[in-house]
Amino acid sequence: MLDLKLLSGELDARREEIVGYDGETSSTGKLYADRLRLLDDLDLSVNTQLGPYSGSKVLEEGPFIRRFGQGFPSRQEATDWALGVLKDRNVAAVDGSQIYPSRHISVPIGLVQACTVVNSHNGDRRFATDAKLHLMLPADFEENGSYVFAQAPVSTKRFELECQQIGAFMRSHPGDMVFLDGSLVLSFTGQQEEKEQARYVRAITDLLDVSEETRSPLIAYTDMSMSKDILTLMRHAFSLPQSGHLTDAFLISDRMRWGDRTRAFACDRDDRLQKGQKSTLDLYGRHRDNVAFFFIMSGGHLASKVEVPRWCFDEGLMEKIADTIRAECIIRPGYPDIIHRAHEYASISFAEAGMFRGMIDAFAAKHRIKIYKSAKELNKQL
Repeated sequence: MLDLKLLSGELDARREEIVGYDGETSSTGKLYADRLRLLDDLDLSVNTQLGPYSGSKVLEEGPFIRRFGQGFPSRQEATDWALGVLKDRNVAAVDGSQIYPSRHISVPIGLVQACTVVNSHNGDRRFATDAKLHLMLPADFEENGSYVFAQAPVSTKRFELECQQIGAFMRSHPGDMVFLDGSLVLSFTGQQEEKEQARYVRAITDLLDVSEETRSPLIAYTDMSMSKDILTLMRHAFSLPQSGHLTDAFLISDRMRWGDRTRAFACDRDDRLQKGQKSTLDLYGRHRDNVAFFFIMSGGHLASKVEVPRWCFDEGLMEKIADTIRAECIIRPGYPDIIHRAHEYASISFAEAGMFRGMIDAFAAKHRIKIYKSAKELNKQL
């Protein structure tokens, strides 16, 4: 039970911290916003002046904001445009879910699954689904020397499974687009054990290989990105101070209307924890400079970040990818419909998690396997 009176008191007591955060973001934002127009004039030559870890490098030249020229007087006209963009095209998305092992049960057993949803947009039987599942058993935890009830190995396996599902789709549908709900630049892995980080990096770089080989656009979509890759570029190019709490999406969104996108950049993120260490992209081998990105205003209050393999830019696919995102966000206003459907298909409900544990109990009883439960767990079941 949440004590609302205590919460109200805590909010009042820490009001100045919250106001200060917003004030710092606003003052820094004005400083950077005043220089935002200078991005229009940056061309490829600036890349030779930027050092390593400059946040991003210029790929596309011209106006920083690329206006979306279409107007839709009615919902029906918007829908007609979206269906025209997607007609007879396979668009897929993959998402995953997990059940972590409970430390209140003596045998650590968890579960991960990754699910693919494909929409063929052909007017007949449109949707196809596929799923892959893996039980997390004690050997999965002990393999990397992890604590047997740790959550990190479960999350790592889920990501590997998602990448395997995406790779399988690209091989069976070469040339078709597939969405990943997240990022291609796995900065969060910098906080992890070296072995765990290596597994994430191997999974994503293998996927970049498959995308390149099959010429299947891999579209990583982040609805509320906290990245600072454009801010870092501006800091280096225009000699600005550190950007504080400000993020790229917060800086640029009030300049954009629905459907607008930014120029494309190559990611050169500096997510090193200490100087002299390697960044996440430094671990990507030949793909170190092969992640391109742009922002698009596709719903909500902030622009969403889109990351794709660089070959997609080299082959002139950025506007086709942007149109696909716009169309998906018309079908389900504000968010790509195909990602939402993959999430729905992959989600494990509370009731299903209970069924999973019941099946484990029944399996143990059938095979005379002793599974002990804590008093807390037994009381929860009662």
